[in-house]
Amino acid sequence: MKSRGGCRISDGGVCARVAALIVLALSSCAWALPVANVRVAPAVMQRLMVPRAVTGEIVTLRHSLLASQVEGSVVSIGVNAGDTVAEGDVVARLDDTLARLDVATAEADLVAARGVVAQREAELARFRNDYERVEMLLKEGTTTESERDAALADVRTTEALLAQAHARVTSAEAALSRARKRLSDKTIVAPFAGRVIRKSTEVGEWVTPGNTVAEIVSLRDVEARIDVPEHLVGLLKQDVGRITLRIPGLGSDAVVDASVIGVVPQADRLSRMFPVRLAVRAADGALMPGMSLTAYVPTGSVEPVLTVPKDAVLRDDAGEFVYLAVPYHSDQNPAVTAQAMPARITRRFAVGDVVAIMPGRVHPGSWVLVEGNKRAFPTQPLVVQDPPAGSPFAGGVPDSGGPGATGRGDG
Repeated sequence: MKSRGGCRISDGGVCARVAALIVLALSSCAWALPVANVRVAPAVMQRLMVPRAVTGEIVTLRHSLLASQVEGSVVSIGVNAGDTVAEGDVVARLDDTLARLDVATAEADLVAARGVVAQREAELARFRNDYERVEMLLKEGTTTESERDAALADVRTTEALLAQAHARVTSAEAALSRARKRLSDKTIVAPFAGRVIRKSTEVGEWVTPGNTVAEIVSLRDVEARIDVPEHLVGLLKQDVGRITLRIPGLGSDAVVDASVIGVVPQADRLSRMFPVRLAVRAADGALMPGMSLTAYVPTGSVEPVLTVPKDAVLRDDAGEFVYLAVPYHSDQNPAVTAQAMPARITRRFAVGDVVAIMPGRVHPGSWVLVEGNKRAFPTQPLVVQDPPAGSPFAGGVPDSGGPGATGRGDG
């Protein structure tokens, strides 16, 4: 007889018995699934200020077109686009051969100028001694006033020459400082810690003062800029509290709190949008200039909205969801009072520790997992820890007529 699915047609009874055994085996293993210890909280209606979503971006407060201050040929460049630099790191070096010679010349000139000073000081000391001896001889009547005047002239002349020598030392010191500055300018360093976003020169190229060598932005000194309609600007005072930002670049579920720095008092003439500056904190380097963001700004409108705790919200490739705790009773394990059932949600906004969602599979009175949910899976049996009073899980026996259907595992 012809076979179907591994059983002969004449053995239909045998196939039926095999199928029954399989179903029985699956049923007996249903509660062999690992039991999860969880905590739950209810979805509730709350009257909250409904924010409005506006767009913006992350901007840096320090953006440098790093330029050369002197002319010269590039002999090395140590960065590429994307590299991280610390303050003082060498970005490029110019040929400094002539600059070093200039420094050596200036140092020699300074030594010579100081030598002239020493010479003039010795001469002045000798002429002053001569003048004092002439004064004494004049008092004794053994010399003339003309000799005294000649000695005094030597003193005055040498004092003038000494002043000139001191001036030459000052000039030589300035020349040396200038030569050293030109030498140091041959090495171009990062003015602050940040990241290179563009390299503008290569080895062998000739640069002149003002030519850009590299472009650097700071990743520490950043803030958020959003564009807000004019009728909402008055609500954005510095004491407005936290403003929630969603920044896709930090992850699909990344939420960051920000505070208002101030409103730029000039609206766009076409859109009538006002730029608003927001202070935002994140790990160093996590926020990068140009990252897009969505900010939820207050509107002054208070409405009843459905909320769930923020800890209840999970995300996968399909979007956000929560696990519902559906009342369930197991004869094999009396401690089991619920099953985990996933429910997709549509987020409206987040405020503090709650997330406002659109009503759907989650409705007021639904119980959602807030602890243990990250390891849960659909239909997993649950033991609700510290069940809230009045919940279908209190006392270990679920109500038969709660907001979720009660199931029974017969083992």
